[in-house]
Amino acid sequence: MTSFADINLPLEACFIAPADMPLRVGLVVLATDMVIEAEWAQVFNGLPIELLVSRLACEAEVTPAALLTMASQIGQCASLILPDVELDAIAYGCTSASLVIGEHKVHTLLQQGGNCSITSNPFTAAKSALEHLNAKRLAVLSPYVAQVNQPFYSALQSAGYEVIKWGSLDLELDRQIGSMDVDHLPALIEQLFASMEQTPDAVFISCTNFRSMSLLQSLEQRYGCYFLSSNQVMAWHILHQLKTPCAIDGFGRLLASL
Repeated sequence: MTSFADINLPLEACFIAPADMPLRVGLVVLATDMVIEAEWAQVFNGLPIELLVSRLACEAEVTPAALLTMASQIGQCASLILPDVELDAIAYGCTSASLVIGEHKVHTLLQQGGNCSITSNPFTAAKSALEHLNAKRLAVLSPYVAQVNQPFYSALQSAGYEVIKWGSLDLELDRQIGSMDVDHLPALIEQLFASMEQTPDAVFISCTNFRSMSLLQSLEQRYGCYFLSSNQVMAWHILHQLKTPCAIDGFGRLLASL
């Protein structure tokens, strides 16, 4: 009988040089999110970036009380993404929870868990993108219930933005948000614009579970203002902080401006 030693052929591994390593971007995603991974995969396609995901247990409802329960898990989930490897950046994918928990607390939790200085969350990213575009007058399309919309509206006002119209879908379950038909989005936007007397500088479509990125460019062409989404602004914010010179076409003028 042939032994393993007789057939074993010792080989030598060749490792990627540190300078040739792709950028590693961590993403903490809600267990109920159906959209962000797919949309980010489209954005980062062809770039020297590895997207590494950790899922966070959460309630099915999108309410302030349910959103607050995630705070205790963010750092732990971040720490599970390549625990022995330093990440280049890490993000937390929940717009409403970033508001309820607090964007600065989310930043700290991501830094501590992910051992990484560059972080992002949708609310911080949205404000950074709006400043980059010099957009002050906003319209918002939100899937949330009033309990979430009201503090979101107040936070935007406190940050110095004029919100001239707020479209609310009043959906309480995250799976409802992720199951919306993206082909219905233009009809929602048409209703939003029909209710406004002036054109906003930008329209923000809130929630990482709200499918919209594939239509942002065509909506900008039709209405002549910026169209932003939670997933788009957070992808831009990460790439902007990493100083990655890679204008990305097809997902709105924000990503094309990199």
